[in-house]
Amino acid sequence: MRKVHRSKRYVAVLLIFFVIGSMTVGAKELLRSAGIIGSNKDEIMQQQIGHKAEEDFAYHFNNTFYFHTDLISTENLYEENIPIAKYIVEIPLDIEGKLPEYYLDNGAMIIFTQSNNAGWNVAEDTMLHFEFTQGQIDGADLTQPGILEVGYILNGELKELQMISQNLYSVDFCPESEGTYYFYLKNCSSNRIIISEGNINAMRGGMNNERE
Repeated sequence: MRKVHRSKRYVAVLLIFFVIGSMTVGAKELLRSAGIIGSNKDEIMQQQIGHKAEEDFAYHFNNTFYFHTDLISTENLYEENIPIAKYIVEIPLDIEGKLPEYYLDNGAMIIFTQSNNAGWNVAEDTMLHFEFTQGQIDGADLTQPGILEVGYILNGELKELQMISQNLYSVDFCPESEGTYYFYLKNCSSNRIIISEGNINAMRGGMNNERE
């Protein structure tokens, strides 16, 4: 009888560890620093407790960095031994070049790809158009939009285009050289930023390129 009792106790302990582990994984998935908004929308749209941006962006967060990309060369992931972002993730657009609704926490970076995970192959007469709209977190005041670094990646290097703080953003970018380009956004604000809509398109001679 004692062996049976011990077996039941061990099973109960294992079940507890399994449940706690599942809850931890689920919470981690919900609380990622950036990603597409889907079934987690209620959680994502809640206001956060603000922190000073200069303190938050110093990356004092127990050296927890997540770089889900190989589009940035290893030597360009750090500046003076400080990571360029807390979290980096790639997000594909749909086949028409539309951005999904997504979010970025402080210090997070999103890199955009085409629907097939490729970049935009640019020739001499190509212009890249990038636009997006900041959405609203429940109860937030959009008269003070978040601060975003807008830039592109070419050959593993990041190039900043602008540091912006506006609800609507649009740029027509004419690259100086041929190559494969990727746009990125980095949240330089203290709080979460929501991007509700947007698009990236390549135009050659005034006409949209076929997406590869």
